[in-house]
Amino acid sequence: MLPFARLVIAGLATCAVATPAMSQSRSRMRIALPAFGAQIVMDTIGEVQDVAAPPMKVFRAASMVLTNLRIAIDVSDSTAGLVGAAKLTRSRNLGGRALSRYLECGSNMTGPRADSHRVQMPLLLMLDPGTEGTTRLRIALVASAQDNSGTSTQAVVCATTGVLEGELRKAIKDQIAELR
Repeated sequence: MLPFARLVIAGLATCAVATPAMSQSRSRMRIALPAFGAQIVMDTIGEVQDVAAPPMKVFRAASMVLTNLRIAIDVSDSTAGLVGAAKLTRSRNLGGRALSRYLECGSNMTGPRADSHRVQMPLLLMLDPGTEGTTRLRIALVASAQDNSGTSTQAVVCATTGVLEGELRKAIKDQIAELR
């Protein structure tokens, strides 16, 4: 019984040490889409890149870029470093460009599903302070496409091509240069 008690005490001590660090982290944004069997934790996807500007400036630039693309921002928290559109839904295009440029949802007889289906595509930009006035920027995009022709079909999972994320990073850097 004594070894078991030591194990329990060691486990409780570990939990007590880990709890403060857990409470200091920002809340994790979870997204549910029709084609996915589980919720997606947005801060586990996307590539992180450093941006040579402080987080508040990157936040302002990112907000302007999304607005210029006519993306309705429904997540905007400068303190937590979150900006984006958790409920973003598009059909056919985004910013005047075909969705198939940004997403691969497979094809049917009429062409790429991304260009003919209703696409739910939550887009979240996460900003964390970097070193010496820089910002670590993560752009997370997930998507699913649903045929909107009235037939009862299942939604399909879409993969990002990476093009939108690259265009957003470039546009944010360009916007930061204009803010200086």
